[in-house]
Amino acid sequence: MLIYILSEKKDLVTDIVIEWIHSKKYKFKRFNDDDFIVNFNKFLNEKINKIWLRRGTFNLIPNLIYSNFYNRNNIINYITREVREYSVYLEYILKKRLENNYIGSFTKEISTNNKLINLEVAKEVGFKTPTTIITSSKEELLAFYKKHQKIISKDLRAPVHIRTRYKNIVSTGVKLITSKMLQNLEDYFVPIFAQKYIEKKYEIRIFIFSKKLYAMAIFSQKDDKTKIDYRDYNNQKPNRCVPVLLPKHIEKKVWSFMKKVDMNTGSIDLIVTPKNEYYFLEINPMGQFHWLSANCNYYIEKDIADFLTNE
Repeated sequence: MLIYILSEKKDLVTDIVIEWIHSKKYKFKRFNDDDFIVNFNKFLNEKINKIWLRRGTFNLIPNLIYSNFYNRNNIINYITREVREYSVYLEYILKKRLENNYIGSFTKEISTNNKLINLEVAKEVGFKTPTTIITSSKEELLAFYKKHQKIISKDLRAPVHIRTRYKNIVSTGVKLITSKMLQNLEDYFVPIFAQKYIEKKYEIRIFIFSKKLYAMAIFSQKDDKTKIDYRDYNNQKPNRCVPVLLPKHIEKKVWSFMKKVDMNTGSIDLIVTPKNEYYFLEINPMGQFHWLSANCNYYIEKDIADFLTNE
């Protein structure tokens, strides 16, 4: 039996899954995102039984020297875009061949992980979602603020990390928008993604792997530091996190959503309001789940190892 695991060198959950595989005396091959896959055709034609694409993708680029090129970054960007097409093809063929034995997808991380589209899909399967606006207009944003009184904004794709000559500019995740912030805006600006703030009873993180679902309640509203977003971690006094059983109708919506976006793994964030309404926030195809596993004693890493070694 041939098992392939694609990951990153410092990914803790991959290490733990591999420890479980070792304990079962099974053989596997691990490829980190900086491990060059030398022979594309050999890799494509190997008789692989199962693949878990935990993080990263197939690395088909060897270590090259770009010092002779005038514009090094342009060369790197060109090569990366070109090789990505081979990687997309490789994943397509392997997923078609292995079907349900190929878990994860870097193409989903790149092309399908769009917060706005996923919010639309969530509504299609029956989830409530926060009222949302995308606008370049100060006037429109002010009207949205006046209507809802409390609104938030967050990154659509990834946190801001801009390095200038004098300083680094980084985003802080979910941000509560204040009246003062709005007044300081220009009349027109780069489009902003804003949502009505949803009061919460607690948050839920769900991890999905193949045909299993693991859910955890996060009592982030009890701490002013994490009240807006649990990811603004309080390391001195961590949020209480416990296993939670989802209502059957919510669980059904989760599976309907996963089917619509054609994903077989990922981490979904929900909010439960004081009125026990469930709001869908987002999905991360390659999100971290070790803390969920550890807090809830789910032993997800063992379940993944069992799946990979089950013939």
